[in-house]
Amino acid sequence: MVAINNLNMLTVMSAMQQTQNFITIIDSEKEYEDMSGSMLDQYVGRDCVVSLFNEVGAIKGRFVEADAQWVKVETPKKGTQLINRNMIRNITFDNK
Repeated sequence: MVAINNLNMLTVMSAMQQTQNFITIIDSEKEYEDMSGSMLDQYVGRDCVVSLFNEVGAIKGRFVEADAQWVKVETPKKGTQLINRNMIRNITFDNK
């Protein structure tokens, strides 16, 4: 039952990511997505805790940036970490 719930959650997350507003830019036969105006832009520079689907633990650090596939967090112990957005369950930011 847990596997089915996790699969359903991943399907919902994938559908949500596909409906986000982004601009596809084609530059010399290379496509990339510009996520300007993302809701995460307002949290750049704030402390956060990133919880993952695999429940191994949380990543605590300072939110640096995000794009269509990755979230970058600077942690005091392990340095800069890139986290695949498909593996993120939630992100909690400090109220400061």
